[in-house]
Amino acid sequence: MFSSRVPGVLNLNRLSSAVAAHRTAGREVVDLTVTNPTAVGISYGEAILAPLADPRGCRYQPEPFGLITARTAVASDYRRRGISVAEDRIVLTASTSEAYSLLFKLLCAPSGDEVLVPAPSYPLFDHLTRLDGVSSRQYGLEYHGRW
Repeated sequence: MFSSRVPGVLNLNRLSSAVAAHRTAGREVVDLTVTNPTAVGISYGEAILAPLADPRGCRYQPEPFGLITARTAVASDYRRRGISVAEDRIVLTASTSEAYSLLFKLLCAPSGDEVLVPAPSYPLFDHLTRLDGVSSRQYGLEYHGRW
């Protein structure tokens, strides 16, 4: 079962209906939403393919919290600054927006919870909170000569 954030019925919208009609009619469709590079006709040269033949690259070892070597480097940097944090307590994300979205999903219930955000602050807070089904409430930051 999907989250209540996702509609129970996913009908075709006008765009997806038009794309389906073009495909049915045999017309070429350039679909910019395809994320699989092997499905879009890209030709790969030998210089790119040769290293991929190394069997060590055929093992799939996902690390959903980020590569342990990267998390170890982050922990080492914190230790250098006098802060002790274990590698398994560090989560690396692809972007600030992704990190905030994960936190909103983890800590907030959709449709009702609010997140306090400073103003001025990160410009995407309102957008990100709406995407995750929570509300943002601003509070003012005032500069008094130093932060």
